[in-house]
Amino acid sequence: MRFILLLLTLMQSSNSYAQQVGILSIVLDDMGYNYNDFQALSLPPEVSFSILPFTPYGKQIAKKAHQQGRQLLLHIPMEAKQDNNKLGQGALMSNMQEEEFKASLRHSLLFIPDASGINNHMGSALTEQFLPMRWTMEVLKKQGLYFLDSRTTDHTIAQNVALAMHIPALRRHVFLDNIKTQAAMNKEFQRALLLTKTNKAVVIIAHPYPETLRFLKNKFNNPIANIRLVALNQLFPKTQRLAMAQKNKMYQQANNQVTSKVFSQTQ
Repeated sequence: MRFILLLLTLMQSSNSYAQQVGILSIVLDDMGYNYNDFQALSLPPEVSFSILPFTPYGKQIAKKAHQQGRQLLLHIPMEAKQDNNKLGQGALMSNMQEEEFKASLRHSLLFIPDASGINNHMGSALTEQFLPMRWTMEVLKKQGLYFLDSRTTDHTIAQNVALAMHIPALRRHVFLDNIKTQAAMNKEFQRALLLTKTNKAVVIIAHPYPETLRFLKNKFNNPIANIRLVALNQLFPKTQRLAMAQKNKMYQQANNQVTSKVFSQTQ
């Protein structure tokens, strides 16, 4: 009898421990501009990369990251309330007509063909507007991609629009490195760990600054107690991941057939 009671106690303790394990996902934004960004490839493969379109090193980094089995996103520039001169090539703007808007997004996605999703770069103005968000999600839905709302404004509707259109969508919970000191980043990291106690999963967005890469390497040199680091797409149910992969495969095949037909007609 004592043995049975002991066994039940151990089982309850084990279940309690399992429930305390927090799920953490980290996305590195703004990838592709600097040669130093290659250093991020030494981070755990669960750290996802979000790469800006048409950047000098974007394609090379994406290729190496894909070979590592790393999750890739397109970091698509979107209109902000200020500093739009910093958006870069491929920016989506509110003054675009629907076809121009969608064509621009599709063109940017070709830069990172292995991307499984996108998230907004800047976008404090655009992510508050319904029509551009609907156009964005229509492109993603057709290609079998998901959306991560970077939440650069408290009034964003991007994630809600995605979910309303039955597109897998997530949101950022913590910006790690708005202040690039080890103390400030550690404060934000601890906040993320605390959030894992009440959220199913917590998404951190960081950047490939040398200070950030050093911080993350030090953090993940050893396992963190009761924390599991996962790739971003692992936050979706398996059925959703499989459905997205199948739709994306069908889109790519159809797109390749069209490209081949056009090419053969020009010969």
